[in-house]
Amino acid sequence: MSSMITDIERGLIARYLTRLLVRQDLTLRSARNLLVWLNERSDVLSLPLPPALVEALGGYMAYKPAEFERAWTKHKDAVVVSLDRAAKETPRPEPMATNVERLVEALGLPHAAWRLLGLFACSTRFEQVQYLANAAADYCGPMTRAVSLLCDVHPRAAEELLAPGGELVAAGLLQVRDQSTTLAGYDARFTIPSRVNACLERTFGSFDEMRNALLGDPLVSSVTMEDYEHVTADRDFIAGVLRGALDSGASGVNILLYGPPGSGKTELAKVASQAAGAALFAAGEAASRDGEANRSERLADISFSQRLLGAHERTALLFDEMEDVAVHLINRGGSKVYLNRLLETNPIPIIWTSNELQHIDPALLRRMTLAIELKRPPPIQRQRILERLAERMDLKLTGSEAEALARRLDATPAIYENALKAAKLSGGGAEAIERAALGIVRAVSGVVARKAGTIPDYDPLLTCSDQDLSTLADRLIAAQARSFSICLSGPPGTGKSAFARHLARRLGLELIQKRASDILGPYLGETERHIANAFEESREANAMLVFDEADSLLLDRRDATRSWEITQVNEMLTWMEDHPLPVCFTTNFMERVDSASLRRFTFQVVLSYLDKPGLRRAWQVFFGSDRIPPEAAGIANLTPGDFAKARKQAEVLGVLENPTRLAEIMADISRSKPDARGSMGFVR
Repeated sequence: MSSMITDIERGLIARYLTRLLVRQDLTLRSARNLLVWLNERSDVLSLPLPPALVEALGGYMAYKPAEFERAWTKHKDAVVVSLDRAAKETPRPEPMATNVERLVEALGLPHAAWRLLGLFACSTRFEQVQYLANAAADYCGPMTRAVSLLCDVHPRAAEELLAPGGELVAAGLLQVRDQSTTLAGYDARFTIPSRVNACLERTFGSFDEMRNALLGDPLVSSVTMEDYEHVTADRDFIAGVLRGALDSGASGVNILLYGPPGSGKTELAKVASQAAGAALFAAGEAASRDGEANRSERLADISFSQRLLGAHERTALLFDEMEDVAVHLINRGGSKVYLNRLLETNPIPIIWTSNELQHIDPALLRRMTLAIELKRPPPIQRQRILERLAERMDLKLTGSEAEALARRLDATPAIYENALKAAKLSGGGAEAIERAALGIVRAVSGVVARKAGTIPDYDPLLTCSDQDLSTLADRLIAAQARSFSICLSGPPGTGKSAFARHLARRLGLELIQKRASDILGPYLGETERHIANAFEESREANAMLVFDEADSLLLDRRDATRSWEITQVNEMLTWMEDHPLPVCFTTNFMERVDSASLRRFTFQVVLSYLDKPGLRRAWQVFFGSDRIPPEAAGIANLTPGDFAKARKQAEVLGVLENPTRLAEIMADISRSKPDARGSMGFVR
């Protein structure tokens, strides 16, 4: 095998040198330099020069131009004949040569492109060809002239084919690095994209077989259209645009799907394409040794894939992580024009995905036919995704476990899938899924995942308020109310969030809960944008929206010292009034809420500490006791949340069955509160 490789390399060197040395316009100095290069390798290549010519080459100081000219004139024909014979005796490099021919012919490129691509392909495979190409660039430059001489192609044709806007680049068969100073080797000026270059080594029975190997199989989704019921309108819209583009043969159709990593953008592209009757192929997934070159290859791969699919009907391309090329390549200059042109003329629809848009040039975004934001699915859809994934993986997961996980883990479908895989491999269940998911969230975000706290179910006997909450809920259900707002205020742990969740369930709505930390932003206009996004998310998910810590979001405008504090409240009230779904605000500090804002609430409910019936119920629910210890009967500032905290303490200390110690724990909790003074005594 090694001798065959040596023979092929020897034949290639002979062929390229023949083309160089027969040129009438080759200067004497260039001819001498090329012959010196060959003489230094004559033993390796088995291509000896006549002794008299070798002697005339001389050394660096001993070179005499006149003597060399006489020797070269005398021996030139013999050298050329010898090299030409060696070239013809050697088989051409197969299957590479045939594959390059097939590509050039199938893509409708001129025959000269075959020779140019052959040179670049050989220079990556044969070391001596690489050295000769660089020597030719040094001795016979400029670089495009050296290529034209090596390939025996007219200089103008070579320049046109090798230009950044030439046919080879447009076809995705060539990358041009304008800053490179070498013709071949590492960081070469002209390179064949790695995916194409690697395929040239394989043997194919036909071009169709080669094309299928280059493109890969059409992408098939592991999910179904039903997994995207939370974005039904967008899902169907994407499929409709694709179907219309394919039916009409429209060009310049580009669809952008953007959202956080793992939100299901790629899978949505697959299911929408299937719904449109399109075969979806991945583009831009080729890898290379250095990241910057890889981004160039990804762009080139789009053009190449489109040319390969040109004769195929009902096909589309998927390009993941658009920001990778948009940010890094455009910043280098030159690629912006290329991308703009690509987005305007692509004959095959392209679905682009992106995790972030803030650094992508607006000029690119404006050229999108359709741009869809994909957010994390709401809890009920997360539950369905969990159940379907568990079924596919043959992992036992009950409906209640899936519901609890979906409620506690605000994660993406991709994170769910990987967490389920970890649980399956470890032999674990719901607890393992949650542990794995929280770890992945932390790895992705770089911060500790915030595990949603467990909110106890609403219990009317554990709720003490200024109006009957059960009656209020019944009336809202009977009236089929949707567009209303409610403010729930009271001390921490009184059941505000539990009632909000209960009300959403009774209304048949999902619940979207936002903390102040989710909304407030450090930059001008950021808080207002988060407010708008929260209401939009609620509308899209048909969900009841709950804002915790309302006192931070509706701060009294009379105490405002900065303009943004006022605009923040105004923005919230404007959205609240126009929202077609229920909005709930909870606060522990009603006195801090903007007084004018209070008039905007449809309902205001004040929750307070447990009364005597509530205390009896709490001791039953949390401690399983029908009797309140006498020493705890007079504590007046307790909430269901306090009892949940006390039970956890008792479990840790092992005193759950000791009424006296339970009473002491409750008394300690009572005394630790800011309003503890005067709180001990008889309750209602």
